[in-house]
Amino acid sequence: MTESVRTALRSLVHGRVDRHDRRVRGFAESEWRRYEDLLAGALLVAARRRFAPGADQAAVIRFVASARERYDVTGLDVDPTVAEALIRAALGECPAPPDDAATLTARTLLLLGLLEDEGMTTAELDDLLTDAWTTAEGEPTAGSPDGTAGCRSGGGGKFGVSR
Repeated sequence: MTESVRTALRSLVHGRVDRHDRRVRGFAESEWRRYEDLLAGALLVAARRRFAPGADQAAVIRFVASARERYDVTGLDVDPTVAEALIRAALGECPAPPDDAATLTARTLLLLGLLEDEGMTTAELDDLLTDAWTTAEGEPTAGSPDGTAGCRSGGGGKFGVSR
């Protein structure tokens, strides 16, 4: 994984959004794929810290609503069905939705919400990123083309498998 990809996500989780934005603007296609993998790995690690597999669906819905309220200024940027499917995929309950702009946005805002709720220290954030890098290095770069947003069981997709 290239250092610029790691640095971009590190900047995001540490609240240096301008630095993050500058980095990702210069990404080549291969760097975007690796960034998506790293972001998916970070969401997987953070979601599993917050929710246990089989978590009450209402808790996931409440979290998604809270994250959308905090970070989705227009109320239109994050599809709640996609966001809920991403959390459930991270818990190994269903495949992740296919990678597209809506999924990337939802992953980013969900990760920020999970990290803010945790109130992690700099060292804890760095540990989470290390775990995310390990997770991302072991996964393929393509999203699940057959991911289903309303799934209740199954597994597979980008990091939608039990580890």
